[in-house]
Amino acid sequence: MHRWSQILSISLPIVLPIFTACSDDGAGAGGESTAALCSNGGDDDGDGFTDCGDQDCWRTSACSDTSNPNGDADASSPDTSDTSDVADTFTFDTSLGDTSMTCDPCGQKGSIKGRVCAPSANVFVNGADVWVEGTGCNGEPFEVRTTSDIDGTYYLLDVPCGVHTLNIEKGSFAATHPVQIAPGQLLDVTGAANKLCFGATSAKIAVLSGTWDNLAGLLDQLGLRYDFFNDAGDQGADGTILDLLSDPQRLKSYKILFANCGGTVGWLPKEHAAVMPNIKDFVLSGGSLYMSDYAWVLGEWAFPDKVTWYNNDDPNSMGTGNSPQVIPSGTKVTATVADGTLASYLGKNTIALEFDQGPQIAPVSVQSGAFAHVVGDIKVAFQLDIKNAPLTLSYVPAQGAGRVIYTNFHNDAQTTSDMLTILHYLVFSL
Repeated sequence: MHRWSQILSISLPIVLPIFTACSDDGAGAGGESTAALCSNGGDDDGDGFTDCGDQDCWRTSACSDTSNPNGDADASSPDTSDTSDVADTFTFDTSLGDTSMTCDPCGQKGSIKGRVCAPSANVFVNGADVWVEGTGCNGEPFEVRTTSDIDGTYYLLDVPCGVHTLNIEKGSFAATHPVQIAPGQLLDVTGAANKLCFGATSAKIAVLSGTWDNLAGLLDQLGLRYDFFNDAGDQGADGTILDLLSDPQRLKSYKILFANCGGTVGWLPKEHAAVMPNIKDFVLSGGSLYMSDYAWVLGEWAFPDKVTWYNNDDPNSMGTGNSPQVIPSGTKVTATVADGTLASYLGKNTIALEFDQGPQIAPVSVQSGAFAHVVGDIKVAFQLDIKNAPLTLSYVPAQGAGRVIYTNFHNDAQTTSDMLTILHYLVFSL
């Protein structure tokens, strides 16, 4: 059932502009972090990416005009996120272990350096829980934990010698990998040949088709696999949207539900109200929901106390004169990144958003328990202003529930590199 989508196409850049750049020591000598190394035609850090195709080059002057989405390159600025000094006391070993290795004498330890990554291996994930567990040479169980930095980098120090299990977790995503630790050595798993990433099926995902967005294409570029549901259940889909939403047990077999803007999704409360309780139960049972633009109706029906929308908050208002569909095409907003972690992830506090497939939904404010990640002043119908509108927001509606995320911009025709960066951040927040 899980497969690469052959249904929708997407015109996104091949080089994914994400995260703040950092020094990737990799398997090579020094990392690609200067203008000279980022313009010599070589893969200097051995991570499989060359010059401006390497995330580590995006802040250098060599790449600031093309590949750097942040536009703030400064080749002379030190990389404050670089923790390579931690590794200076270790001998680098870029293999996954030597089968002839011995742990004698007992008690010697090693360490691990890695970067948490999407299955595509070129998108790195911050804030993931990373731990290695196993049994020491005297038979004692152990666990060493850390959290990935803003660029996905992590170090696990003082790990007992031997073959152990490395675990990576963030939200709905989880992966395990075997690792072999040699005494006195650092196991470096950041290079192209041995990255330890989330797997394509590390979270079970369902995508609901729509008319004006392409979340399936976004997941394709991240290397994530999913089941796809559309209105008719044709063109290779795994079923119809209504069949999935009408079956609570099947729905709850998924970790994340991505709802595209438009199509059946926007009119579900009005035309298929019977399925709406199943969506609410899905979230309250721990499933996460991503809503794009017109899919706002799903969260509003299920959790009406979390967001205030322009005109009225009735999900049955879609297509009527009272609908919050009031942001016109051609709207451009200079938005503020209110989420500090996301600002670090982007490398900036303000971004440009574009709305070129209007009319789009206008949220007004978030209520208790909801958080606005990106806010901006927008003009709506009749030139009325909404100040600090929550253009990207999320909430967890109850203890033990999954996360609900809403964006009123799309990832297809209107996407800028900053908007795409935000979407990557949000996917791995579910």
